[in-house]
Amino acid sequence: MNELFDVDVEDKDRRKGAFLWFRTKFSGAQALAIGAASLLALSTPVVLLASRNNSPSASVEITVADGGSMTSTSLGDDATTSLVSGNGKKSNSGKKPGLVLPTRGAAPTETTTTPATTIATNESSTSTVAPPAPPIVLGPPSTNAPGSVSRTIAFGSISPVVKSYGDVGFTISPATPSAGSGAVTYSSSNIAVCVVDAVSGAVSIVSAGGCEISAAVPANDIYAPAVTSAKVLVSVNKAPLTVTASSASIAFSPWRYVVTAEYSGFVLGENSSVLMKLPKCVVLRSSDFETSSNDRLTYSTACSGAKSLNYDISYVGGVLAVLNRK
Repeated sequence: MNELFDVDVEDKDRRKGAFLWFRTKFSGAQALAIGAASLLALSTPVVLLASRNNSPSASVEITVADGGSMTSTSLGDDATTSLVSGNGKKSNSGKKPGLVLPTRGAAPTETTTTPATTIATNESSTSTVAPPAPPIVLGPPSTNAPGSVSRTIAFGSISPVVKSYGDVGFTISPATPSAGSGAVTYSSSNIAVCVVDAVSGAVSIVSAGGCEISAAVPANDIYAPAVTSAKVLVSVNKAPLTVTASSASIAFSPWRYVVTAEYSGFVLGENSSVLMKLPKCVVLRSSDFETSSNDRLTYSTACSGAKSLNYDISYVGGVLAVLNRK
């Protein structure tokens, strides 16, 4: 209790001594001015900002009622004071630029700089700018598979060809595809009658009969194969062959005479060996005639029955004359 009383007495003595010191130092007018400044400072909000991170500098901002602010920055031994008024004007004093804090309540303004474009024109020079290349337009991909486009092939003439066995060969009318290219080949439907050269279309006759010649073209990278729908019909007729019965003049006994056949019309160097069946030749007599009789002086001979694949056979009869009736 005594200790507390002693502290209170000391505090009062200290304040009394300070008051006496203030009166001896300042005159009445000075003391009044200092008091008015103190009242003004107490009536205005004061914000004190000081660095406490062992930095030698400290900054104090004092905002006055008219919106102005004053910032004091101490950097070591140098001090800089910056005063910002309410209208945004600022004055600096001191040796070094001070640290200026933004005015409370005003957002910092941004400055946007638009680069200027300068075009220099030289009237004495001419510059030619090439036009841009046209865009590359890609067509749709091909939907045709290799050998898928259909086409046809046809002969220049499809008139039937009529020949006979033994005639020389001939060349068929050329066939041409309707589109595209390719090696045209020829073929025969019956090589027993006619044979055709696959490349040239030359036809050789082998025998009598009939055949059809067709042409074809193979597929290529685009077009499909094709075969002639209308074929060339070749007809080969049989060659004419004449068989003639032999004629003779004998003294007597006509029944003993042997009739022979004579041929006319074989082709390609052929002879009777190519016949499927040889003819039969005889002396003709009437029903009332006896072979031992010598009543008649002349008799007929004839051949018949021959067969051939390539020959159309006809017959000619002969005459047998008997000189003596005895």
